[in-house]
Amino acid sequence: MADEEPGDTSDHMPRPAPAVPGIPGPRLPPGPRHRLQQRLHDLHRAAGTPAPAALAARVAAADDPAQDQGAPDTGATREQVAQVLSGTRTTALRTTLSVTAALARMAGEDQHTAVADVQALWRQVDREPANGLRTAAQWDPVRLGVRPAPGPDGAGDPPLTEYLTRPHDATLRRHLGRAATANDAVFVLLVGRSASGKTRAAYEAVADVLPDWPVLFPADAGELLAWIDARDIDPRTVLWLNETQDYLSGAAGERAAHALGRLLQQVAPLAVVGTLWPEHLRRMTDRHGSAGEQSPQARALLTGRHTMIEVPDTLAGPAEDLAQAAARDPRMAAAVRAAGTGRRVLQHLTAGPELVRHWDMGPDHWFSAPEHAVLTAAVEARRLGHAAAVPTHLLMDAAVGFMDSTARARAGEDWFAEAISTLTRTADGSRALIAHRYEPGVGAPDGYRPDDYLEQHVRRVRAHQAPPAAFWHAARWAHTADDVCALARAAEHRRRYSAAAALYAHAVERGDAGARAALAVLRQTTGDLAAAEETAATDPAAWAALAVARENSDDTDGSCHAYRRAAELGDGWAWAALARRRETACDTAAADAVATEAAQAGHALAWRTLGRMRAAPQAVHAYEQVVDAGDPWGHMGLAHAAERAGDLPAAVRHATRATEAGITAAWAVLVRLRWARGEPAAALEAAVAGAQSADAEGFTVLARLRHRAGDRSGAAAAHREAAALGAGAAWRDLARLAEEDGDRTTAEEAAAQAARVGDADAWTALAESRRNAGDDAGAAHAAAEAARAGDSDAWIMLARGREQAGRLDAAEAAADRAADHGSPQAWSALSRIRERAGDRDGSRRAAERAFALGALETWTALGREREQRADPAGAERAYRRGAEAGDTDAHAALGALYTEAGRTAEARAAYRTAVDAGHLDAWEGLLSVLAAQAPRAASAQLVTRLRETGLPTED
Repeated sequence: MADEEPGDTSDHMPRPAPAVPGIPGPRLPPGPRHRLQQRLHDLHRAAGTPAPAALAARVAAADDPAQDQGAPDTGATREQVAQVLSGTRTTALRTTLSVTAALARMAGEDQHTAVADVQALWRQVDREPANGLRTAAQWDPVRLGVRPAPGPDGAGDPPLTEYLTRPHDATLRRHLGRAATANDAVFVLLVGRSASGKTRAAYEAVADVLPDWPVLFPADAGELLAWIDARDIDPRTVLWLNETQDYLSGAAGERAAHALGRLLQQVAPLAVVGTLWPEHLRRMTDRHGSAGEQSPQARALLTGRHTMIEVPDTLAGPAEDLAQAAARDPRMAAAVRAAGTGRRVLQHLTAGPELVRHWDMGPDHWFSAPEHAVLTAAVEARRLGHAAAVPTHLLMDAAVGFMDSTARARAGEDWFAEAISTLTRTADGSRALIAHRYEPGVGAPDGYRPDDYLEQHVRRVRAHQAPPAAFWHAARWAHTADDVCALARAAEHRRRYSAAAALYAHAVERGDAGARAALAVLRQTTGDLAAAEETAATDPAAWAALAVARENSDDTDGSCHAYRRAAELGDGWAWAALARRRETACDTAAADAVATEAAQAGHALAWRTLGRMRAAPQAVHAYEQVVDAGDPWGHMGLAHAAERAGDLPAAVRHATRATEAGITAAWAVLVRLRWARGEPAAALEAAVAGAQSADAEGFTVLARLRHRAGDRSGAAAAHREAAALGAGAAWRDLARLAEEDGDRTTAEEAAAQAARVGDADAWTALAESRRNAGDDAGAAHAAAEAARAGDSDAWIMLARGREQAGRLDAAEAAADRAADHGSPQAWSALSRIRERAGDRDGSRRAAERAFALGALETWTALGREREQRADPAGAERAYRRGAEAGDTDAHAALGALYTEAGRTAEARAAYRTAVDAGHLDAWEGLLSVLAAQAPRAASAQLVTRLRETGLPTED
């Protein structure tokens, strides 16, 4: 858990085997054939990579374990052996097994086991369809997620429209090129709103920069994980993760995120390309949100070492380029006319705005009532957590809740089939629903996904609404247990406790690993303590979750009981939490007793926790117990304790023992300790030793120490060593150091190198430094480079600085540059700056510009600014604009504003809407308003009942 120390390499995954010398290595798609060839290559490598002629001689000289498979052995020629090793399927099974047996004998493996493995894989190959690898150009771009513009008459499958490059394209292509030229593994994530051209940009870039690399497109998180675990993904491959959230959601997504992180470390060159909506990125990376708490591996992957490129949903560049493209393609011309004076042409190319207009008409206009209901149900399922296409049964049952009684009576027996038929091929050639099939083989669709532009719009319109009771009942049909659990969480966040409990229970039945814990905590929340503990049963994770919930509600005895049950069931972290609780309660003896019991059970983490909480000499005693339990991290604790006590020789001794036990992080500690003892040469030796263990932190520490001592050239040298070991931040530090010394050439070279390894912050830091020095031209150059590297924050910073300096036109130009690279936040910042300066008109114009560019939270942020400036009327107007834009925070802000003003009925309505939107903090506000409205004698009873039962399921 969170208290575990770094450095665990237990899940090391070997690189794919190299090609046989002189024989091309296999380039096969994931699956049995690839695994068969990988098994043979592993054997060949373990046998010392004998040449085909030598191996053929071995086959001829040995007894053949394949004799029971057919005729007597006839041996294998040099050519046949080469064919077996190169992956061609022209050799007979018997020959392949004979080669396998010879390789196993040479490698020291059991030949019968090896032969059985290869034979089983061979049979799987026979059962699998023969699929080849495809480059981007060989894929149908529509299959990869590119949305074609419908033809002028709405019929046929017209070719893609002409591609017009934008600023982010150069950034994307440069990073993909690095994978090939620098033999590196890169993860490029394109973030932008629907119909912004993310997938088309990725497709064009891969086809142009990596034209001969095969593109692998896994169906879901499970298939991605299977490929990685089976080592099916070779170097010089593009891994295509369009709609990346589909691969990183739920328990399967957590496992896939962890495996993908390992893949990026261990297979190169490799290009992983993903796309995300901004709202998905915010949801999955918010440490304090429900998704962030549920998915730490996905959050770590998305916030770790990768290149995030923001893609605007407007076309930038010369207007004449667009005009010429429109003259060549009537679809482009129609989109330009529909976009009018704006630059949002891409959306009209996909027919998205027309679908939105038709849905906005309501039922029984463009769409019939059943069609409108099915479409709304599909979006609601996706909005509330269903990761992929929505199963047919869920759509059918949920749609009933979105039709009134008249529509249900008039629908007819075939209402659902007729609705699906229309929605999957509308009259203008667009598709409101896209069909999918989960079941293997060819057949009728069993799931549907809404058009993503329409989905984004309906999400925004319905962001503050909870679905009807029929939806929660239908949610049991969700595709996976993860999807059921996600919808259960959505119900819980909206305080539909009975619906959430039923869905969690269904997820438990379907095997979701975390559903039992969630259900136990929900029953704890609703006051049924006995049912909570009965639900936890023998699941240590459920008991640990109960313990955390009880600790958060200040139930000391209950939390300690639950922590102990989790610990006794095998959760090592729970021992540490229990010891912490006893220590926090100032019961040192009880804490020691818990830690001793934990150590006897094989868990030293409790003593480590106590060591971190205590001062010397008690901390020393705790860390000594860690060492006695056989955990070398105890030496690290003793080293820190000795350092704090000023006993540097003892600190060095313990840090050295930690390095001897294989803790690479201890080398950086030794660097600091040796330096503190006045031993710079020994500090350098420790940094070098850490580098030999592939740990760059020692040189990073040495660089800081040298810099602090005034040795700037030595600091730069240490930063370069750290950079060579893969510490991307080292290039950033080098850039800053050179800039401080006035060496702009070296500073920009270092910043460029940082960008090449995926860190654009160096250019941003240079832009800020130059802006502070009054060098606007130099700052603008650095900001442009930062944006090219995928980070538009420098333009946002520059826009703020220019605005504060009174250079309004220059500020707006910088904000436009940021927007060109996909970030409208500069305009949002300008609105608040102008508000503080008293420029109400300028503030409003900037907010409208930010909102038009996609910054939906702009009005709510402006409302908070006005509220802080004692302008409640202006704040209310801004919050209302935010609410209309679909920002759920705006409703909660309105609730607080109305409560402060004594407008109780309006506060209640605003808070209720925020609760329906799933706003986690609005519930307590609603309860406080309800309690204030109720008679004093009934208020406590009312609040208690609502806490325990939640809101009614029915709207």
